[in-house]
Amino acid sequence: MLSGPLYRAYRRTLVIVRALIPPVALTLGLLIVLPPPQFGQGPIRRRIQAKAKARVEAASASNPPVPQPAAACGSTLNLGFHIQVFSNGLRAAVWYPTKAAEALYEHPTGHFSTALAQDAPVADCQTYPLVIYSHGFGGCGTVSLFYTEALARAGYIVAAPDHKDSKCKVDQPFTGRFLQKAEEPFQRPEQWGPSVYQQRRQDIRRVLDELPRARMFQGRIDPGRIGGSGHSLGGYTIAAMIGAWSSWRDDRIKAAVLMSPYVSPFLVKGTLKDIHVPVMYQGGTRDLGITPYLRRDGGAYDQTNAPKFFVDLELANHLDWSNLVCGPYGAVPACIAQAPYAREIDRYAIAFFDRYLKGIREPLLDEPASGLADYRHADP
Repeated sequence: MLSGPLYRAYRRTLVIVRALIPPVALTLGLLIVLPPPQFGQGPIRRRIQAKAKARVEAASASNPPVPQPAAACGSTLNLGFHIQVFSNGLRAAVWYPTKAAEALYEHPTGHFSTALAQDAPVADCQTYPLVIYSHGFGGCGTVSLFYTEALARAGYIVAAPDHKDSKCKVDQPFTGRFLQKAEEPFQRPEQWGPSVYQQRRQDIRRVLDELPRARMFQGRIDPGRIGGSGHSLGGYTIAAMIGAWSSWRDDRIKAAVLMSPYVSPFLVKGTLKDIHVPVMYQGGTRDLGITPYLRRDGGAYDQTNAPKFFVDLELANHLDWSNLVCGPYGAVPACIAQAPYAREIDRYAIAFFDRYLKGIREPLLDEPASGLADYRHADP
C-alpha cells in the first residue's frame, strides 16, 4: 500500500478541492469524477489507482448488489444495459427496462458494482419515454450511475453519450491527462454563443435521430415523450437544446432536469426566457460556482418560464451529482438507497419526468420542501 508524504499530500489536496475550491473552478465542472493525480503511467499512479479501487470494492463488499430473477410485465421490471454505437462512431451507455434476469456487473468508470442484464432485450410490455443525459466537462456517459440507473428502473430508457471532451468512456476508466482547455473560458460567459460546443448538440441530435431506429430499441421508444437532463456543461447543453440558444432548439425534447447547470452565458444574453418546456433546476448550498446564479433574484429560476422548479440540496457541492457521491457505498443500488443526495436527486427528477412525460401528477412536486435547503415551483 502506498504511504508517505506523497500520498498524504494527495489526500489533503482531495479534501481541499472538495471543500474550498474557488467558484470559477467549480463552474468549470472539471471535477465531475476526480481521478488520482497524474504521475504519467508509472508505478506511483498505478498504486494510487489501485488503492482507490480497493476502497470502492471494500464498500461494495459490505453493500453487495442483489441480482433479480426474470421479471414479467405488470411487476417491477429489471435493469438492462447496452452500449450503442452510432453511425459516426459516437458511443452511448443505454439503460432500459427488461424482463431478463440480472447478473453482477462492474462499471469500469469508478469500479462501481451493480446488478443488470447486459445486452438483454428491452421489455416488450409498452413503449417507454426516453431521457437523454449529457455529462459534465471531462466526464462520460457513466459518470452519474445512481441517477441513470434509477431513471431506467422507474420505467425510462436513458441514453448517455460520451461527448468529445470526455476523459473516461462508457466502458473504460479515466485515461490520459484529465485537465483540458475549454472552447471558451468558463469565467468569460459573454464570449460564449451558439458556436461553442456545437459537437455536443450534434451528439444529442444523433442519439435522438438514430436510437429509436436502432434494431434493439425500434418500437420501444415513444417519440412524443422525450426528456433531457445534464450536469454542469451537460446542463448547458440541454438548456441550449430546449431553446436557450434558438439555433440549437430541438422540439423533440419536452421537459428537462438541469443539475448544477452552467447557465451564465444564457443569463448574460437573456435567452432563458426563450425556453418554453417544463424545467427543473437542481443546485446545492455548497455549489458555490453555479447555484447562486440559479437561486438569486433575477437568476435562472426567475428568468425561466413556468412550469419551473428549483431543488436546493442542503450542503451539496458541484460534485454530488457524480459517482463521487457513491464512494462510501461502492455498489450503485446501495448508493441509490442510502446516499442522501442521491435519493433526493432521483426522487425529484423522477417525479418531474413522471409528471411531464408520463402524465402522472406526483404529489411530491406540490409539497413544501422536506429535507431541502430551498424548494420553489411554479406550475400553473
